[in-house]
Amino acid sequence: MGVDIKEQWFLNIVEQLDAFCNQVDEKIAKEQQQLKECRKKTELETKLAHEMKLNLELSERLSELSRRGGELDRVCSALSTLSITDSDKQRLDNAKETYQLAKELTGIRLDFSAPPNVAKGFIKNEARKLLQPFEIDMTAGGNSEALWNLLQATTGPGWPQLTDKENRPIN
Repeated sequence: MGVDIKEQWFLNIVEQLDAFCNQVDEKIAKEQQQLKECRKKTELETKLAHEMKLNLELSERLSELSRRGGELDRVCSALSTLSITDSDKQRLDNAKETYQLAKELTGIRLDFSAPPNVAKGFIKNEARKLLQPFEIDMTAGGNSEALWNLLQATTGPGWPQLTDKENRPIN
């Protein structure tokens, strides 16, 4: 009988210990679940904070672009009111005609991409099959006389010199 009482007592302790272990396991499972939820909440809050920061930056950019757009609209409206007067248009047409006439009579072709202080281009003489490039620095003492002298030299009877490789006729 003594053994039965000890076994009873021992089984009772084992059952209580198992019940206690089950309670601890349940509490651990709940704590782990709460920890997972907490991590997820923290992750979502971090993402939200990042998105809010991006939203603020984009809002600032949008307001800057809106301000610039307003400035562009103002400038465009100011430019749309500009117009060429009849006298300016007549002067431009006359200058175009003069340029075309000079081009046909002299064979001079100007390079308009050259700097403003440099007269650059070439002289073309179809009758003699000549092509003479030129570049005259107007600030270094060059003037229109130098260009006229070059034009006269390219159309004169003594041109080209056979020893001058640059000034040989085009074949």
